[in-house]
Amino acid sequence: MFFAALVIAATDISCAQASEFAGPYAGFKVGENWSDASGVVNTASHSTTFPGLTAGYGFDVKQFMIGAEVFADFHHGSTTYKDGGVDLKVGMPFNTIMPYARLGVTGSWPNARLHGGLGVEYKFMKQFSVAAEWAADSSSHDGTKRNNDSFTLGLHYYF
Repeated sequence: MFFAALVIAATDISCAQASEFAGPYAGFKVGENWSDASGVVNTASHSTTFPGLTAGYGFDVKQFMIGAEVFADFHHGSTTYKDGGVDLKVGMPFNTIMPYARLGVTGSWPNARLHGGLGVEYKFMKQFSVAAEWAADSSSHDGTKRNNDSFTLGLHYYF
C-alpha cells in the first residue's frame, strides 16, 4: 500500500473523481426574452415569456467541465421567432455549483448567428440540477438588425 501511494505521488497521477456535471443530460427551461429590430423592419423593444428544451454532454478536463449542448427556444414573440442551436459549454465545478460560459451558433430565422451566454448550475440531487442563465445573440440580415437577450431557469436530468 505504501509503495502504491509513493508511485502515485512520484508520477503525479491524479486520483480525482468525476465532477457532478459530467455525462449526458436533458431538460427544459422557461424564460423571458427581450428583443428589438431596427432598419427595414422596426420593432420596439418588448418581452416574451417562452419555454425551451436542452440536451447535452459534459466531460471533465482537469478542473473544468467542457461539453456541447443543443437547445431550442420557442419564443414566438421575439423578433427572430423561435431559435435552435448548438453551443460549446465550459464550466468550473465547485462541488454541487458550477458557473459556466457558452458560445455557439443559433438560428432558424432570419439567419444563423453567433450565440453566447453565462450561467450557474446547482446540482440539488444526484440526477437533478437547476440552472439560471443569460444568453444573447444579434442578427444583421436584409437591412434589419435584430437583438435578443434571454434569461432562463431550467431543470436538468442527468442520466
